[in-house]
Amino acid sequence: MYLVKLLSRLPFWFLYPFAEATAFLGYHVLRYRKVVVQENLSRAFPEKSEAELRRTAKRFYRQFSQVFVESIKAYRFTKEDWVKRVPITNMEEVLAYLDKGVPVILMSGHTANWEWPAFSIGAQMGYPMEFLYKPVKHQNFEKIMLRLRTRHGGIAVPKDAAVREIIKRRKQPRLVGIIGDQLPSIGTEKLWSDFLNQETAFYIGAERIASMAQYAVFYVNTVRTGLGKYELTFQNVAIPPYTKGESPGIIEKYKTLLETTIRRNPPDYLWSHKRWKYTREEEEAAMTSSK
Repeated sequence: MYLVKLLSRLPFWFLYPFAEATAFLGYHVLRYRKVVVQENLSRAFPEKSEAELRRTAKRFYRQFSQVFVESIKAYRFTKEDWVKRVPITNMEEVLAYLDKGVPVILMSGHTANWEWPAFSIGAQMGYPMEFLYKPVKHQNFEKIMLRLRTRHGGIAVPKDAAVREIIKRRKQPRLVGIIGDQLPSIGTEKLWSDFLNQETAFYIGAERIASMAQYAVFYVNTVRTGLGKYELTFQNVAIPPYTKGESPGIIEKYKTLLETTIRRNPPDYLWSHKRWKYTREEEEAAMTSSK
């Protein structure tokens, strides 16, 4: 953590060239998950030529490296920095529910910079910001990332404890951040839906939580407006009350909004993630063999 604190003191004019060098090494030398990136892009955009896909991949490595150094630099950000670098265009739409005592789920994806919105929204809006996270195997890396993500007042909630913790505080006006495009584990309850030209599994926890606790749900659309600058816009997904026993369609609407964001600027998505690690048929086969 000491190294992170030290690096956060470096100016952006130094960090961005470092990110460029890291992107070059990652793509051309280390070939970090290059096969995964290429496969994901070719399946998501079958209409694009090989040259277009290569350009998209190279731009992805650049933005991925930028997100990494920006996350470190944000360790020393103040509220003024967040207002300047990550302005929210329609904050009042979400505040209208919070001010009435209605908690709000904010759904987002791994687009543009997926770390800064989680840091900045709570700082700008003046309400507690919880975020769900999936623990990783590398404990030292997880410790560093949790320290960065809670630095500006965020409250980390492990996914396995999310329903219990959120329901327990269902009457407390606050923000709950959920990045909903992670790959669900085999055997967990999920929704299969067409996404980026392929059948894709989605966690349904956000919909379950919203339905049970009667939370409002908004999608956070993050757009890159310049180097180290982003703009956030909240888009309505679902508003309570919800009818018991009926699906409010939260995951389907979220999926559509996320795909629109990705198609608008493909390099900004996290293509190195093994998002399509298994198919529905492979999951069914695995579940059958385990019985």
